[in-house]
Amino acid sequence: MNGYEFELVNAYLESIKYTDVYTEKSMEDRGKLVFTAYDKLTNFYDEKYLTPKVIGLQTVYMIEGEEEEFAKFKRQGVKSMGLGDLSFTYDITQQISPEVVTLIERAKAAEVKPSGARVGRLF
Repeated sequence: MNGYEFELVNAYLESIKYTDVYTEKSMEDRGKLVFTAYDKLTNFYDEKYLTPKVIGLQTVYMIEGEEEEFAKFKRQGVKSMGLGDLSFTYDITQQISPEVVTLIERAKAAEVKPSGARVGRLF
């Protein structure tokens, strides 16, 4: 069983702009893309942080990387590449969307309870 509900991720991505790379896909492809993003995220984060928004943003990030073929170069370990007058440098450690990292870090920070002195009564 998946630790997410595809319908919620799909509804999120259909509700926001700039997700044409996702919404133009068939439902079968969408399901596979969302699962792939979810699966990638579980390699780095606990499932409790994987909200529909987080999974959706990662899905679009991965699709865009594949569409531009950047993801393929990163997976192959290419760190820099030149093409004519253009030069690209890849951060091969950046497999997770920067937006997703920010959302999860914020969620983790909200969980941390401030430590302090405890007050008790002595009878």
